[in-house]
Order: sequence, then C-alpha cells, then structure tokens
Amino acid sequence: MALRFPSLAYLGFQARQSFRRFPLSILSAIIAVVIGIFLVETEEQVFNRFPYINAMLCATLGISLYFCTTIFASRQQLSTGASVIVHLAATAILVGIFFTLPDAEYTQNTSLPYIRFFLYSIIIHLLVSFIPFLFTHQLNGFWNYNKALFLRFLASLLYSAFLYVGLVMALLALKTLFEVDVPDELFGELFIIIAGVFNTWFFAAGVPLDFEELDTVTSYPKGLKVFSQFVLLPLLFLYLLILYGYGIKIVLSGDWPEGIVSYMIMIVAVLGVLTMLLFHPYALHTENLWMKKVIKGYYGFLLPLLILLFLAIGMRIGDYGFTINRYFILLAGIWLTVVCCYFLTGRKNIKFIPLSLAGLLLFISIGPWGVFTISEESQVYRLEAALREGKILKAGLIEEEVKWVTDSLPEFYAPELNKNDGKLNDSLHNEVMSILDYLDNHHGFHSIQAWYQQPLDSFLTVANADTSVESWKRVSEAEIYMKTLGLPYQYKQADAVNGNYFTYRSDTKGMLDIEGYDRLLFIGQLYYQRSAYEDTDELHPMAYKRITELNGRDYTIQYNPKEPKYLTITSKTDSVHFPLGRLIRQLHERYGNEGNVSIPPAALQIDTVQGNSAYRLIIGELNFRSQKDSLTLEGATGNLLVKKLR
Repeated sequence: MALRFPSLAYLGFQARQSFRRFPLSILSAIIAVVIGIFLVETEEQVFNRFPYINAMLCATLGISLYFCTTIFASRQQLSTGASVIVHLAATAILVGIFFTLPDAEYTQNTSLPYIRFFLYSIIIHLLVSFIPFLFTHQLNGFWNYNKALFLRFLASLLYSAFLYVGLVMALLALKTLFEVDVPDELFGELFIIIAGVFNTWFFAAGVPLDFEELDTVTSYPKGLKVFSQFVLLPLLFLYLLILYGYGIKIVLSGDWPEGIVSYMIMIVAVLGVLTMLLFHPYALHTENLWMKKVIKGYYGFLLPLLILLFLAIGMRIGDYGFTINRYFILLAGIWLTVVCCYFLTGRKNIKFIPLSLAGLLLFISIGPWGVFTISEESQVYRLEAALREGKILKAGLIEEEVKWVTDSLPEFYAPELNKNDGKLNDSLHNEVMSILDYLDNHHGFHSIQAWYQQPLDSFLTVANADTSVESWKRVSEAEIYMKTLGLPYQYKQADAVNGNYFTYRSDTKGMLDIEGYDRLLFIGQLYYQRSAYEDTDELHPMAYKRITELNGRDYTIQYNPKEPKYLTITSKTDSVHFPLGRLIRQLHERYGNEGNVSIPPAALQIDTVQGNSAYRLIIGELNFRSQKDSLTLEGATGNLLVKKLR
C-alpha cells in the first residue's frame, strides 16, 4: 500500500484551524518571537533590555495561559461575552506579572521576581494538564488527554529539531559553496522562529478536539507501557535501592544525613510519580494486576525516604534557617507525604497529583506564609542575631557604622574601614557575609535599611547608574552593606585545604593626610584571581580595576604575584611600579599570619619617584591566604598620592 503524504492544501487547512482555535496562544508566540529577534538584532544598541526581556517572558507565558482559557471556555461552553471576560482576565494576569519584573532602574541585584515568574509558569503548565477535566470525574479521559499532549509535545520537538538542523545546513551550504554572506545572528533568529512559532503552531494542531470521546478510548500505546515497565521501573527501583542503602548506612554509623540527599529523594519521587501515572490505565486490566501492587508498594516504600528527607532538610533549616530552596524542599516533602497517604488509602483519582501541586504552589507564592516572605524573614532574623551577639547592632542601629564620603561617588571611599572587625568570630563573620550575599541575590536589602543611618540604596543607585556597564563589573551591594557594618567583605577560615586567612590594616584615624601632594587617586578594592585549577602552578595577576580621576584620566591597577611582585599603576602617560612584595615580606616577618593586625600607617606606605613626579602609595588593607609555606595576597585597598617636582 502506497504511503500518502498530506497535501499543501490540507496542511494549510490544519494551520488555519489551529489558529482559529488558539488565536491568542499563537499570537503570543509570534509576539515573543518578534521581541526575541529584536533583542538579537539590537544587542549592542539597547542598553536597557529588561522591559523587552520581561515582555518576551510574559508573551511566552501567555501561550500556555491563553491555551487554558481557550480550553476552559470551550469545555464549559461559555457565551461569547463570558469567553471574552475570561481572556481579558488572563491578559490582566500577564500585565500584572510584567510589572512585577525588574527594570533597569531596579538597583537591587535580586532574582526573586524571576523565581516567582518561574513558579507561576509551573502553575499554569500544571493547569494545562487538568483544565478540561476540572469539573468532571473522567479519569480515563484525563489520562488520554495528557498522553496526547505528551506525545504531541515530543513530536513537535522532533519536527522542530529536524527543521532547524535542515535549514542551518542549507544556510551553511550557501555560505560555504556560494560564498553568500549569512549573518551569524540569522542562526539564532531561525532557532527563535522555529521554537516559538512553528513548535507552538504544530503542537496546537494536535490538541484533541473531542474531550468526551477521550474517556471512551481504551486502547493504550504498547510502546508507552514497554518504556514504563522496562526503562522507568528498573531505574526507579535502582534509585530506591541506593537510597535505602544510604539510610541503612546512617542507622549503622550514626552519621546525620547529608543535605544533598534531599535533592536525590526529590528526583526519585518525581520519577516514581511519573512512572505510576503512566502505569494507571494498564493497571486496570486483569492481566496487569501486578501493576496495582507496584503502585501501592511504591508509595509505601517512599514514606521512609520522606522521613529521611525531613531529617536532612530539618537539620539544614535548624542550622541555617529557611531559604527559598529549603522552603520548596520542605513543602515538596509535605506534598509527597500527602500524595502517598492519599493513594495508600485506596483512592484512585490521579487528577489529585497535578491539581494539589498547583494549588500548593499558588498558596505558597503569596501572603505572609509564602516562600519569599518566610525565607527573607528567616535570614534577616539570623543576621540580626549574629550582629547582636557581636554587639554591632544595638537598639536597631549599627554601631561604628562606616561613613562614606558622598563626594567620592560613584567610587566608595571612607577615611576609616573595618571599625567592627574582630567583634565576630570567624564563623559568625562568614555567616553574616553568606546572609548578605543571599539577600543580595534573592530579596534585596529593604528589610535592613532601617539599621543604617546612611541611604545606601541611593548611594548604590548613583554608583550603578551606568546601565551599559556589565552587571559583573558593577558595585556589589552585599559588599557595600557589609563594609558599612565595619566588616571586611571576605571569608575567614582556617583549614588544611583553604589555608589561613588574615589581614593587615592601617590603624589610621580620621581624615587622610594629603598635605604637599597635588592629586589623590582612590584605588578601591582589588581581588586576586586564582587559576581555574587549584593544582596548577599557573599564577594570574590581580584583577585590574579602571579608575577615572577627576580630570578624566583613566588608570589601570594590576598586581603581579611573580617576583619581584610589583603593584603597577598605569595611565596613558605614566607607569609607576611599587615593590609591594618587599613590603609584604617585611610585614610578615614582623607581624606573622594570625588574625587581623592593625599596623601604623607609616609602615604601610611606599614612596617612589619617577620622572618629574613623586608618588606615595598609602595602603589601607592587605588580605592574605597562607597555606603551608606559601603566602598569597588575596586583596588590597589603598590610595595613591601624586605631586609634581620642581
């Protein structure tokens, strides 16, 4: 029998039918693709890319959300007016989400809005899985519907991948054989078009039309059963065996469980739930009664592992408080426990799995009980307790707060740093730094602003006003908040692997003496870059930092750790070398390598003359790591004074 391929007319008809059925989803995909191509084409021209990225993300989310509203309106046979209201409500949700995402003027370097966006995306995709059967008890139809979506998703990925690879090879052939000028951006734009428009349109064309008919289908793909029975199930029991072995090891050795075991249990649980869902219709047949026992046995075997999960995550929360990840793991453990108990009691409604998970995620995404509020409050409480223990925070205010000279902005300069260094032991110091880094990456610092007498958020807005500067080159907010606490922004630890960390700092008080000099250059904070591989002998120079002086001259500051270990300050017209290595050896012989040592300012100065100029390097702080017989300069701060000689 000859194969019959669909005609172009039929394909066009299918495309038109898909668009008529899901117009808003396909339009959302087109909008997302247009914005994506615009971002590729204007990569160097548009500095504030946040609004475009946010609009693209919301349009992408609209594909699934409008899919849900379309299916819901069709399934419930809503009137035209009611259907319009449902779609308008979805549009309002997307607009609201758009305005929760940060723009370029959002000074806090936080990922929280995008984590919340990812959470909403999961909820909406879960909604896709059960929206046609939300108010029915058609479990067979529900399973067949999700099976159809799953297989169509795989098919759309396969077709999209082959189409993209084929077109890319054609473009490369034109470029190589006929020397056609093919812009590199075209390959990325082609991927965006196929992944966004073609993939979405192709998927929409395969969504079932008759949901009532799905409940009458009793023939199930044999390949899916084979895959579940001979691939997923053996893997599942292998992982269960490994985790049970680890549990036995804990009981016999008395060691507390490692934190990573929580993630391993989560992976096994997700794999298991997926396998049990795939087993569901096959287990209804008499020849597959063993599958019923496997399903019930799996949930029974999962319960002891969940106890192990609660022990592991409970210890982490007890020691380090709630974070977003720990909150999610704890809630996931609770949800899995409920799911296990639900099916162990004989219930068979598989819709409970996505429906309960979507409801739980929606519940924890808002309110004072939500993941974002609880995690922030927990870390702020830990930070407050550590600062109170060190008597750095009293009556809600920072003691000995470092005062920044506002005229030095966008550079941060203070006549005296590290006023509170030594008040915290190394463990508490590292805990404070870790918490500030976490707040910087996730929540921002609005909850601790009241502790500071200076408007640090305004200072940082000025310092990071140039949005064209790459994010990794901007001033670290966690660093400024910690330095304002009077603490150096560095980890302190002593162990065989990482070595001993210590600091030499100037004990100068008050203003910097610049009498007799013409110019002052604030060097800022420099950090040492280690090799990517700790066991190599390769040495990297200290990370340079470009400084713009008042007269507009740019300087590059660089430290070479190889002998004779010079600190070099270079401009377009001058290059000055300071024998920093010799000074370090003298200081180390005198003061050793323990703790944080205050040194008279005169001992931290290097004078040199070059040409018709005299230079004085005034070091504010030197941070070291000593390991066995080696001594490494990890960081430095200081100022450069310059005067013209007569």
